[in-house]
Order: sequence, then structure tokens, then C-alpha cells
Amino acid sequence: MEQGRLLRDGQPFLAIGVNYHPSRAGCRLWIDWDPVALRRDFAGMAGAGLTTVRFFVFWRDFEPEPGRYREKALDRLREAVETAGQEGLSCVVSLLTIWMNGQLLDLPWRHGRDLWRDEEMLDRQEAFARAVATTLHGVAGLLAIDLGDEIGNVRTGPAPTREQVAAWQARLAGALRDERPGTLVVQANDASGVLGPAPFGPDNAGGLDLVAVHGFPTWAAGSIESTLSYKATSLAPFLVRYAAAYGVPIVDELGSYGVDEATAAAYLGAAAASALANGAAGIVPWCWQDIASRDEPYQDRPGEREVGLHRLDGSPKPAMTALRRVASAASGLVPGRARAPIALYVPERQRGSGASYLDSGPDTVATFYAYLLLKRAHLDFDVVAGDLSGYRMVVCPSVTRVIAADLDRLTRHVDDGGLLWYSLGDHLHGFPGADLAGVELVDYSLLPDGRTTLDWAGRQWPLEWPATARPVDVRATTARTVGRWADGSGAVFQNRDRVFFCAAPVERQLDRPGRLAAYPWEWWYRELAGLAGIVPDPDCVDPDVEIVPDRGAGRRAVLINHGAGAVRPDLRWGGEERPVPLEPKQWRIVTRGADGWS
Repeated sequence: MEQGRLLRDGQPFLAIGVNYHPSRAGCRLWIDWDPVALRRDFAGMAGAGLTTVRFFVFWRDFEPEPGRYREKALDRLREAVETAGQEGLSCVVSLLTIWMNGQLLDLPWRHGRDLWRDEEMLDRQEAFARAVATTLHGVAGLLAIDLGDEIGNVRTGPAPTREQVAAWQARLAGALRDERPGTLVVQANDASGVLGPAPFGPDNAGGLDLVAVHGFPTWAAGSIESTLSYKATSLAPFLVRYAAAYGVPIVDELGSYGVDEATAAAYLGAAAASALANGAAGIVPWCWQDIASRDEPYQDRPGEREVGLHRLDGSPKPAMTALRRVASAASGLVPGRARAPIALYVPERQRGSGASYLDSGPDTVATFYAYLLLKRAHLDFDVVAGDLSGYRMVVCPSVTRVIAADLDRLTRHVDDGGLLWYSLGDHLHGFPGADLAGVELVDYSLLPDGRTTLDWAGRQWPLEWPATARPVDVRATTARTVGRWADGSGAVFQNRDRVFFCAAPVERQLDRPGRLAAYPWEWWYRELAGLAGIVPDPDCVDPDVEIVPDRGAGRRAVLINHGAGAVRPDLRWGGEERPVPLEPKQWRIVTRGADGWS
């Protein structure tokens, strides 16, 4: 790892690969060992242009009794990593695999004991981590060790605290690095690590080298209408951008369920290309091949056997073709690095767990919608969880919780001449104070009468109040009113010329099926950006087309049509304008040179 980029043999490396169970053995691969099948499959992956394979260490198969390891299983693990390396692949090894496909493949001796609170279980995990790291010492084919795939689902009591998770990660990562110096460590989490209150997540990634996210729209918050919806293929890149605020992001599970082959291919192509364009260090879809095995966990969830990129006979599905296209163009999808002019700010306590009646739940769904609005406005931005120095505009969407450190950063940003957009999600714990907002709180009301339509700059906007949000009366102190509710009361205020405060959760109220595209909500952000002197370039009129500009040389851009229909938008770039045809979910790399565009 160097400057947030993966390297292999000193050269930039992208982890483009697949999750893997052998089709015949399934989750019994360490018991029903077939090295011939592994080599054949690994060779097939490398031949398809992939660089990475992720597979799973089912803990119960390696440590059937406390402290007694199956040496044969450890030898097989080493052989698997060596074989992958010989075929040109790097491995992500998921260490403490207990949870798989919605079931517990549990240790027979755990007896429901807590992985994060029980001292004996903590000792056993550390010892097993050391045993695996020792086994893999000196093996060159290892990219990273994942501590435990979606391990937050392995619990019998209350969820661990954030502090317990951080200590657990640091302890196991330290053990791995003690026995195998230089090992990269990752923790793979489902979307609740971003969009929910789970203590596992990018914002609690201490001790980790990579921050892993899983992109499955079926199980994500945000009112994602379908697998082929705009929001569905925008989910994984959003998770990447969010994770990048805390570390080096990788999508180590990605895919779709309950769809036909054409839908799976369209989804994977757009989501994978967009994830890489938005800065992922790799994408590892689920999974290599349909599963022939009918053993556990496939008795309870037989549909899990049919989500491979290859059929049982080994023939590739259309999704595999989509992945190969992404792999072949991966280096061109990676953006150049530089600071964007806009910061989408993540408050420090955004993913509050609601531990008491004073606490709001997580409000990252509002961040997701702010991300979508910025994308639909074709504005270049960073997701930022810390210092805001150097940004010309900061977006704080539907805030439910701010602490003093957040307010200090926002105040410094405004004092330095930056523009601030701040919408209110909770009038008690999300209010930024009268000095910053230029208004004071009067009272709340559970009756939104007269406050379902907002007039700003001659446009009317229908707002739906979420059940968790309370309409609030505010009184201007130093601010002037620039937007009003239908009843004439103030809704949007401008303070110190550079602070725009909205007394409603504009972004959070978009969390309804179909609502995002029902009105041109992105206009709000474009209007504000214009006041900050920010004009999108490149740009087009179609909000469903994502444009990711290269911040390096500035001569390349990735275009992804996240929409369900074919489009032919005129791309405006550097004073020129050219049509760029895009089929549904199609992506293109556009280069602008001295001899024209390509």
C-alpha cells in the first residue's frame, strides 16, 4: 500500500476478481478437497483478465475443538493461496467465517458465547489468527486477510459496542501482523455498516488497512425501486465514496438476487464501473459459478446456488462478460487525484445508534440522497469526515446530530470564505446554532399544515415530512429569508452571505420510491454551487448520466448511464459540445485530446 493505492511488485494494482466456492464442494471445500478443481477455476479467472479471488476459511473446519487445529486444513489453505498465486491471482482470505448466506456455520464448541465479550472466545480468535498467519508466512499470493465476513451478524445477545469492535479489530490485526509482517487487514461489512447503526463500518475502521463494503441493492436502505433503477447502480459507488472518507475502500461483495441474467449483467456492469471510477481499490463480485452442492447452507436458501457468473456447465453468463469488460478497462476507469471544489460533509456522530431517548438513529440515508443530487447536478465533490480546509462549498444534508467539533469545522469553513448548505434533520441535536444559521428556534409542531410546499427563487417544491422529523418554527436573527413555506413563514435563510440554512430535511424526505426523479431536486445544489462560483465541467442535461472527471490531467471522463433507457446527451466540456450515445446501464471512457474526442 502506498498513498492509498494498492501495489503489486511495485506497480499500481486493482483488485478485480470474484468471490469463490468450488461448485461441487460449496462450503465444504476444506473437507471435500479438490485441488484440481481449484487450479482449473483459478486459471479460468486469470484467463478472464481477473486479478483477485476471495475465499472463506470456515473456522469450524479448522478448529473442531478449542485449541486443536486440523493441520491438513491449514496445509490446504496454504496450497490454495499458493495455487492462486501461481495462476497470477492475489487472494483475499476471509478468516473467521461463521456467517454465510444468511446461516450460521457455527463452531460446535462456541455454545452461543459472545465473540467480543467472552474472554475465552477472544483468546481463541487471536490464537486462530496467529495460526493462519503463520501458515501463510512467506506465501506471495496473499492480498489481504478479512477478519470475518459480515461477522456482525454472528451474535446471540446485544450488538457489541463501537469500542469493543475497535479493540477486537486492533487485537486480531496486530496478531496477524506479528506472525506475518506486512499483512493487509480488512473487515468486510454489509450495508448496515454505512446505512444503519451497526458498530462495524468504515467510520470504525481503526487497525484496518482497507475498508470493505458490500453492494447489494436488495438489502439496502434508501427506497431502491428495483435492481435496474438509478439508485441501485449508484449504491456501490456511494458506499465507496463514503468509505473513502475513512480509509482505502474496496467492494469485496457485489451483485444482484432474484433477477434474470440480462438484469444481473446490466446491474453489474454499471455498478462495477462506477465503483472503480469513484475510487474503489477493487471490486469482487459474487460469485464465480453456480453451486452444485446441496449441503449446508444451501438446504435453507437454495436460491444462493444460482447467483454465479458461470452456469453449472461452466459456460459464462452475460454478467461475466460485463465483468470482463470492466476488468479490461479498469486502469482507464481509475480517476486522477486532486481535491474537488465541494465537500459532502459527514458529521462525527452521524451513525448514532439511538442508545437512549435523546439519540437519533443514523441519518446516512440523507447522505446517500445528497450524493445522488450532487451526481445528478454533475458537480464534482469529495465525501469528507474531517478537515474542510480548501473546499469552496460544503453540503450538510438533513443533519440530526452535530457536536462541537463539527460546528468548529463548519465555522472555520465559512470564516475562510466558503459557502455552506445546511438542512435540518432534528431541531434539537441537529441545529447548528444561531451564530451559524442566523436564526433561532421558536417551537416544533407535529402538524405540517402550510409547510408541505416551499417557494424558493420563484420555484415551488412539494415536501413530504418524514415520520421522524418535526416541522419547526424558526425566527430570523441575522439571516434574511430567501425561501418561504406556503403559509408565508420562513423556510430557507441566508446568513453572512455564505450560509444557507433550510429548516427542513430536504434530502431525507426524498426517501420514497420514485420521488428523487419526480422533480429536478438537483437544481438546489446547482444553484448554490453557482453562488460559490462552481460550474460543472464536463456537464450534460441528463441527470441519470453520471460524469466522473479525471482530476489529474483533466482530459478524461467516465460516463455511466444509470438510467433504464437509452440516451444521447450532449456532453459539454471545455467549451465544446458533442453527443455521447449510451444504452441503458452502459458506461464509456471519453478522452479529450488535441485531435478531438474519443
